[in-house]
Amino acid sequence: MTVVTLTTDFGGHYAGIMKGVLKRIAPKVEVIDLTHDIEAWDLRSAAFVLLSSYKYFPVGTIHVAVVDPGVGTDRRALAIRTHRYLFIGPDNGVLSPASDEDGVQEAFEISNPDFMLQEVSSTFQGRDVFAPAAAMIASGRRISDSGKRIWHWEKLEFWRSVGERRADCEVIYSDRFGNLTLSIRGSDLEVDGNVEFVVAGRRFAAKKVRTFSDLNGGLGLLVGSAGFYEIVANRGSARSVTGAKVGSAVSLKW
Repeated sequence: MTVVTLTTDFGGHYAGIMKGVLKRIAPKVEVIDLTHDIEAWDLRSAAFVLLSSYKYFPVGTIHVAVVDPGVGTDRRALAIRTHRYLFIGPDNGVLSPASDEDGVQEAFEISNPDFMLQEVSSTFQGRDVFAPAAAMIASGRRISDSGKRIWHWEKLEFWRSVGERRADCEVIYSDRFGNLTLSIRGSDLEVDGNVEFVVAGRRFAAKKVRTFSDLNGGLGLLVGSAGFYEIVANRGSARSVTGAKVGSAVSLKW
């Protein structure tokens, strides 16, 4: 049984329709909703969610990500085979952090009509292109049958610059608790002691901690479960305190 995951900014009934298409074409496929709560058009958050999640699924899982502000334009539809997984989605960079980490083996532009519904909407290609393509591959069709092979596609890179006891980076994700995930991994550098950071022109102090409970108040900096540094507040929202959002630049000193 092949597993297909779905990551979208759809909300509402649209994700359910995608699952209906998947099950109609590939009745035995197991569909898992990774999330449909990505903020509208937020490629960075979607790319981070996929990057931090893909490896926890069975080898051979097909990961479908549809956050697609360019739907209906001439942007391409991609099918990427990596060392252990397959990734399907629009050619706008959303797939690249995860697929690059796992090691791209080959990539194709989805252009074969057999991998699409008979009528393709200009506004809902999650239903008409990406879900059918995933279902066809889950049913045993080769990824190479989906269209022509390509060697170049859009990349999304999380910006960071690391120096001596300082780092410049960006917020790449914020969860429902208001934690702010930064574009720096714990393996990139060792932060110790008290930290000062500037975001949106405002200066804040934070304490390097191991977990939320180490904070009795104020802001903290810790390495989150995905291995990236996060600015956090214990039972509070770092997002609300700082006014930061996905894409905000952050300068750290310690």
